[in-house]
Amino acid sequence: MKLYTAIALAALLCAGNALASDHKEAPSVAADPSTDIADLYAFLNPRDHSRLVLSMTVGPSTAPEMSRTYQFSSTARYLFKVDNDGDYLADHEIEVRFSDEQFPQFNATGTLMPSQQFVTSFSDRVRPIRGPVTPSSQVLPIPLAPIVSTGQRGIQVFAGQRDDPFFFDSTGSFRVLNGRQPKFSAAIDRNAGFNVSAIVIELPLNMYYRGRPLHIWCSTEKPEFSGGRYRWKQIQRDGNPAIKAVYITAPYKDLFNASEPVDDPANFSQLIAGSARYLFQVNDEDLAKLLAIVSPDVLRLDPTKPIRLPNGRGPDDDIDPLFWFNLNRSIAYAPGQLDGVAANDVPNSWFFPYLAPPHTAPMY
Repeated sequence: MKLYTAIALAALLCAGNALASDHKEAPSVAADPSTDIADLYAFLNPRDHSRLVLSMTVGPSTAPEMSRTYQFSSTARYLFKVDNDGDYLADHEIEVRFSDEQFPQFNATGTLMPSQQFVTSFSDRVRPIRGPVTPSSQVLPIPLAPIVSTGQRGIQVFAGQRDDPFFFDSTGSFRVLNGRQPKFSAAIDRNAGFNVSAIVIELPLNMYYRGRPLHIWCSTEKPEFSGGRYRWKQIQRDGNPAIKAVYITAPYKDLFNASEPVDDPANFSQLIAGSARYLFQVNDEDLAKLLAIVSPDVLRLDPTKPIRLPNGRGPDDDIDPLFWFNLNRSIAYAPGQLDGVAANDVPNSWFFPYLAPPHTAPMY
């Protein structure tokens, strides 16, 4: 069933949307940073293409000066979902859960005491992996080395603070799309210096890949009491970057987050199309290309082709290719660029957990 008519769509569209990935983009998640998904990444180990890397970042725009207070939720579950037969329904899930929140502490000798624990559950008859979250500290001037837990088949798991790998001039996008300035002009990464809480998992590609492109998305859930018992309620989901922030108008963001990708063509394609036409004056040919990528909203990963957005997404991938129809238009920073920000503020790594270390509070 369509969620609106074309007339209602025209009334609801506004230029308040902006290209800000999914950082605090919806009402229900803005007040709960621990379940607010900032970005999803899915790529192959750059040194071993037989291994798949999945990463979910939550708690966007966290300041290093308050790093010890940012925690994963002990009541939520964090899910990676993979469809490997092309029906956009999850054939595999990886569930990540955290124990009661504990702020890391130092004892009298300066030794870091244990922090909270996490458990990842694999649906493919792999034993759960349990290990400590890498703690953040406002005491140490440099971040602690990442704590990596391992399991069967060489699966690796990391959870903890990392630099926010999303780079974009989000403030410029608000100003451009609201008519406050004619084009991107500053080329400033507005996420530079901020951290996120990251979950990174590496596992054998053949656990999921069966010769067809993978469709990957992630979600966060919390228990809700309904019908006399507790059920898991989906708080947010994420696939491609910036889809909710740009194309889903405010009245539908929470509804989009609560739904499943398989329903996107029926429920949200018209809304996405209307937003694209309104914001970017997209022609029909480019609109069809856009919808083929973002509806359903999943990251597609074909390991037989180069892995770069929109075929998977690595932490160094610029989101500009999702807006190819606008790169040579008047609002763009320069021909072939949208915002002029072409790389992260700090280098990522070729080694697990791949995301750059978190920023720490400066010493004065």
